[in-house]
Amino acid sequence: MRVGGIIDVSTVDIPNKSSMVIFTVGCNLNCEFCHNKYLLSSGAGKDILISNLVNQINSNILINSISITGGEPALQKDLPPFCQELRRVGKYVSIDTNGTFPNVIKSLLPFVHRIALDLKGPLIQERYTSITNSEVNIELIKETFDLINKANDIDFEIRTTYVVKLMNPNDIHNTINFLKKNNFHGNFVLQQYQFSEGVGKELKDKFEKPEHATLLIILERYRKLKLPFKIYLRDDEVGYRSVDKLYEDHDKK
Repeated sequence: MRVGGIIDVSTVDIPNKSSMVIFTVGCNLNCEFCHNKYLLSSGAGKDILISNLVNQINSNILINSISITGGEPALQKDLPPFCQELRRVGKYVSIDTNGTFPNVIKSLLPFVHRIALDLKGPLIQERYTSITNSEVNIELIKETFDLINKANDIDFEIRTTYVVKLMNPNDIHNTINFLKKNNFHGNFVLQQYQFSEGVGKELKDKFEKPEHATLLIILERYRKLKLPFKIYLRDDEVGYRSVDKLYEDHDKK
């Protein structure tokens, strides 16, 4: 497997779990706001045998779960056997994906416990192409969504990063409406864009970090709305907080 980096212990990548995070190399999208662009260069990372990765994981007594992210992990041909081996040794396995490889995701379902689908925006062709700076077949993403949503034994998270100057509130509302109409049963997370050096200094001024108040305004209409899924906010002010708790705390101030 082509690996671009490893975090030995993380308490933020999988909610309520201590995990090792493995970053795979390569992605088929070209999002300009991506904070892991170093993983996209042709010479990034190194090839590591699955057996060596598993040995490293088993020797880490501080973790009980594995988060495989990227880049786009589904580009790795040995991802399915790797996940199968992790499942065999008793680890909780989480995969991050952009959803454009439904056949790979289908092959992973027997071996993973959690999938985080990174929706870049509403599944409207023109908007998706604009946000990702890529030609994307959104039907593939819809197929991936359906596969995971029908798998009742998978912890399913969908997250969208809100980027000022690239997105608008309607992008989030259209995304949530899609989830509502399709009976999504997991957690939706609205994430705050934050600049990192990985984005590239030449793009530092192209995008903006949304204020906490801006994100509150976007989510306010959902605070008392009954939905088949939960909504969370992830930003630098509250960390990771459900909409219900978010506004309870806000109203107390």
